Amino acid sequence: MEAAIRETGYIYNLVASSLASQRSGTIALILPTVASSIFSDSVKGVADVARRRGVQMIMAETGYSAAEEQRAIESLLRRRPDGFIIVGVSHARATRTMLEKSGLPVVETWDSTPTPIDSLVGLSNFDAMKAMTDALVAQGFRRIAFVGTVTRDRRAQMRAEGYAGSLSAAGLHERVMLYADDLTSMASGAAAAERLRALAPRPDAVACLNDVLAAGALLAFQRAGLRVPEDIAVAGFGDFDFARHLNPALTTVDIPRYEIGHRAADILLDRIEGKCAPHLVCEVGYEIALRGSTARAGARER
Repeated sequence: MEAAIRETGYIYNLVASSLASQRSGTIALILPTVASSIFSDSVKGVADVARRRGVQMIMAETGYSAAEEQRAIESLLRRRPDGFIIVGVSHARATRTMLEKSGLPVVETWDSTPTPIDSLVGLSNFDAMKAMTDALVAQGFRRIAFVGTVTRDRRAQMRAEGYAGSLSAAGLHERVMLYADDLTSMASGAAAAERLRALAPRPDAVACLNDVLAAGALLAFQRAGLRVPEDIAVAGFGDFDFARHLNPALTTVDIPRYEIGHRAADILLDRIEGKCAPHLVCEVGYEIALRGSTARAGARER
């Protein structure tokens, strides 16, 4: 029967079907940027579930702008998606109101909050960066700097606060924080490294907002004749694919990026199909991957 239908050139009318079922067969994914590989595995996780469960994914980029996120969601609501997956939990009040009034299932990701719009798949960025800085302290580093970003991204702010919280708990120095203009650029990490080299006293370790900045800093230190980690240690966040292939391999926070997208899509589609209740919270966790870029005597590598 299906072969005969195909021979006629008949195309199933999805619009008519969606009007009858009140579903469009599409889900919307909102993310800050497509330039950073940190989100690519999460996108693949969403896409794999969407393909397996027979729906289409549409995607919008916000450029880390709350106003742009509001415009994107308002535009997508006119296209009648069946639900939203959103990177982040910090939104303009109008955006949150819009999503709540839409009645559509929403899964926020990559962060934590006690008051999600609906469901949540994420982790505490504060805890993860605090654990990374704690690990540096445990390895004997005593003057630790942090390279962050000038954007108002909440996840970046939580990581900066986690770094500061670790220093405070350890009774160490005041925070030493530098800011990069572009968190997707190794050049920004290299520029931060030049500023770190000029500090007196110079830090003996630096924790970076992500692995891209960390890689840029590590390579810049080496070009300047500094030994990593003997002269200055470098740690990142995200465990990008290249992290373990640097020389020395990069110490970082390993986040289950694919799992975040995969679980978020499964939860969203279960919500759409009425298979699970709203307000499901899934914490995915993280691991500290200690490698050569911070290794001192007795340090564990993975």
